[in-house]
Amino acid sequence: MFTFFALLVAMPFTSPVEPLVGQLRAATWYDLQVDSMIGNGNWLGSLWYSAGSDNPKAPNLHIQDLRCRSGGETYGCLFTLFRDGGVSTVLGDKAPDKLECKATFVRVKDEEGWSVKHIPPRRTGHSQTTMRCKAMRS
Repeated sequence: MFTFFALLVAMPFTSPVEPLVGQLRAATWYDLQVDSMIGNGNWLGSLWYSAGSDNPKAPNLHIQDLRCRSGGETYGCLFTLFRDGGVSTVLGDKAPDKLECKATFVRVKDEEGWSVKHIPPRRTGHSQTTMRCKAMRS
């Protein structure tokens, strides 16, 4: 088991190819949308999404620099979320326009597709996303 994880960590991040990149992007958008509605653990990503999702001049939200490494039935990915228009205020908090994120993606059972992995809630409530984001300096 340790050998598997050591090999996984040693593997470089690479850019996925279509159709995988489209499926990972779709899973990212879906997870951000759900998180902005119910809050499942990625507050900064939720703010970022909420600050741009209502803009009538869409598309103003972008996923850039998607890089992943495979662990068989999972992909660990790094990417940048960029929103046109600069820093905004949402629900009284600053929503950065650029985030560095990481997420674990898992294959959707009985379908050809992927979703952001979620873990069970600690006590009650919703599952928690594995997507984590932090603000980047502009």
